[in-house]
Amino acid sequence: MSVNAREEQYEHVELFGKSALYTSSRVDRSTVPKGFYCYDLRGSDYDPGKPVTVENQVAVNHAGTVVTTTPVTIPKSGDRRLSGKLNFLGECLTLADFCEEHGLEFPPDNRRFIPRPALPEEAGLFFALSEEQDAALGTIGHVRIDFGKSDKEFWFTWHPRGDESLNSSEFKAELNGVVNELREFGPLRNLSTMYHYCGEHNGQIEGGWRQNYGYIVETERYRYCLRCSPGQGDYHAYLSAFDLQVQQMNMKLKASEQKFGLTDAGKQILRNAADNTLPHSYSWFIFRDINQPGEVLTADLTLEEAIRLYNETDSSNKRLGVTKDEIATVDFIIMTDGKQWFSDDYIVMVVLVVGNIPLMRLLNQDWYQTLMHTAPGQIILAVCAAVIFMTTAFVIRLTQPIEYRR
Repeated sequence: MSVNAREEQYEHVELFGKSALYTSSRVDRSTVPKGFYCYDLRGSDYDPGKPVTVENQVAVNHAGTVVTTTPVTIPKSGDRRLSGKLNFLGECLTLADFCEEHGLEFPPDNRRFIPRPALPEEAGLFFALSEEQDAALGTIGHVRIDFGKSDKEFWFTWHPRGDESLNSSEFKAELNGVVNELREFGPLRNLSTMYHYCGEHNGQIEGGWRQNYGYIVETERYRYCLRCSPGQGDYHAYLSAFDLQVQQMNMKLKASEQKFGLTDAGKQILRNAADNTLPHSYSWFIFRDINQPGEVLTADLTLEEAIRLYNETDSSNKRLGVTKDEIATVDFIIMTDGKQWFSDDYIVMVVLVVGNIPLMRLLNQDWYQTLMHTAPGQIILAVCAAVIFMTTAFVIRLTQPIEYRR
């Protein structure tokens, strides 16, 4: 991950006889103000942390970054040997401190559209959507971008995807500003810049036949989703635009149409989850550091994986549970402040399963007779008893070591 050049705390150095700033971190080039120059330092294979050469950008054996007010001449070979020309002056400075000390004006940050890396759950916004989804999200269209054969050109095509009235002069002006700024400071300058930008800013999203990266710019009215695909064999970027006002109105309209309680579809999902004649899916999960800033949920586990992870998790606040059909969740074990117990969910579940037998006798004698006195019914009872026994043994096995160590 790279740091913001304007906010980083540097070491004051002398590089080839000129004052400069050094940091061991990678610097986000898009945050370097105009009038300043940024270079990477490379270490040797024998000592990667000791700077040996200065280069425009370094991927392997990165040994630091320098920011200067004068450009460094880099030979055609792509690197310049330091040869002892990097001297540390023994003080720490921010970029603003450096400007003040050397009588320089600290340039303001004039960027208006600063992208952020997309979250994994936002990946769907970066790919083709159905007409219904486009309408609900207020999609205006997308720009398809390619750097051409030289990887330094800029070819683009606009593809409308929504109500043409949304493609207003106001939107066009802002879209033009977003694209221009992403070309000047962001990943749309050329393919090489895109490679480095994606490597420094995360934003990995699922989808596509190779790794794609997503970045989001939000303004008062619009959301822009930039999908970067650094490499050959496909267009290099897609910039999708959404009208947030339309999106918000659609959400309010949908909420006003929704009656209180569950929808019919939601009720059916719950009925299906309770229907033992249907196939079901079970996904185990572990919650770690519950209700704390570092809370972590690890889901989609098998039972064996969940048991192992629960025992290996070094946390005094955790829980183990299972989700059925992605809708019904039951906690089995809960630990709070080092104290561990059966979850009420599990106890209630066992009581309900066992309590249904006498209840069935009162409500329907035929069902009760089938359950108690036929082979299929007895098989069902045996399976339920086995499940209760195994899960109870499993829960006890988890709790005993904790109580013993205490």
